Amino acid sequence: MHSFSNAIALLFFQLRSCLIFKVGDRAEKYYEYNLLSERRVRIPDDPSTDPYLNKLFKGYGDAEIAELQQYLLEWEAGTYDSVAHSVIHHAERKQFDPLKYLRKAHNFSKKGAKRVPKSGYRLDGSAVYRKEDGFLIVRPDQYGVEKIVTYGINEE
Repeated sequence: MHSFSNAIALLFFQLRSCLIFKVGDRAEKYYEYNLLSERRVRIPDDPSTDPYLNKLFKGYGDAEIAELQQYLLEWEAGTYDSVAHSVIHHAERKQFDPLKYLRKAHNFSKKGAKRVPKSGYRLDGSAVYRKEDGFLIVRPDQYGVEKIVTYGINEE
């Protein structure tokens, strides 16, 4: 069922992928992940609530921070304190700039990749997409949307 609010949300989503909702006496910023399911994913306006966000955003301009925030929606924290913590750790360990690491993971095409297992998920709830040049490990969220756990490059 499509409603007027969904139409407005879609318009804003296409313009900026960011919506502002009035909650009580304050406005909260949400980045929509899936408008059809009407789910809202909140990114805190104040990065101090997650110290790893401060570290992740350090040295980037506003446009780059907005890009980082958008990519973070595609990830899950896994065993880390937060998604930002996971990204920082993986990017440092694999010697990538965090934004470049997120871009590479975002641009990894599952098309033509070998999926292990072919259907469903491993015992740890994850699946791996492998190609000659890299791999992506994903895990479904509570809605069944695959979120990135890690990305890597195959080295010879």
